[in-house]
Amino acid sequence: MTPASNEAVSLIGVYRRRNAHHVVALVNWARGGGWSTAWWALDEVDPGLADVTVGVGPGLRLALFNDLATRVLGEGYVVVSDDDVVFTRGSLVELVRVCGRAGLDLAQPARADDNSVFDFNVAHRITRARRFSQVRITSFVEVGPLFVIGPRWRDRILPFPEERGMGWGLELDWFELWKSGCRLGIVDVIRVAHMGKTGSDYDFAEEAERIHAELSRRRYEGWEDVQRTIGVWRPWSKSPPWLRAGVR
Repeated sequence: MTPASNEAVSLIGVYRRRNAHHVVALVNWARGGGWSTAWWALDEVDPGLADVTVGVGPGLRLALFNDLATRVLGEGYVVVSDDDVVFTRGSLVELVRVCGRAGLDLAQPARADDNSVFDFNVAHRITRARRFSQVRITSFVEVGPLFVIGPRWRDRILPFPEERGMGWGLELDWFELWKSGCRLGIVDVIRVAHMGKTGSDYDFAEEAERIHAELSRRRYEGWEDVQRTIGVWRPWSKSPPWLRAGVR
């Protein structure tokens, strides 16, 4: 299940000119790997990203992601990113490689929690990096700042439901996919920090209120009800236990 060197991988994302330097680092990894990549500029095209920028102007996140997904390869892995993510351990290329080795269908890098940087934007404790773990199989993957869609479930995950606007609550839809057999995971051996301020470009309070109402309608007391760790791939193990034991 490890992606071969010639296996299709695509990178898509949206950016603001002020954060273009973060995006350039991601795009350079994609270029080095021969990946297909397409980005949307929310305000102004950055010269260093002009060749991968396919559109410019404001818009809702999921609708823009859907448009971008039609402009890259129609098979293989898809990495979806915001413009304010920084890798503090490992790289984007390594992240996709580990997702393949672990047989993940939908995954995210762990959020940084070490001496180099502390990510104060972490909304969900389950996403923080864990010691003595390479990968955790979970029932939860956060919709940002960066996640990876594997080829097995790509057609079930894409296109994104545009009624969710900026993406809040998409994790609840993914929880339902997990119950149907989609293998979700958090890659602890690869870590990122979210450098921007969550909700700085939209009404954070309104979105939070809407999601809490949805959790209540689904009879969940809170996010913790959909956040479970199912299995752990320890550093001293050569392969993930779920691939040996058939755990999804």
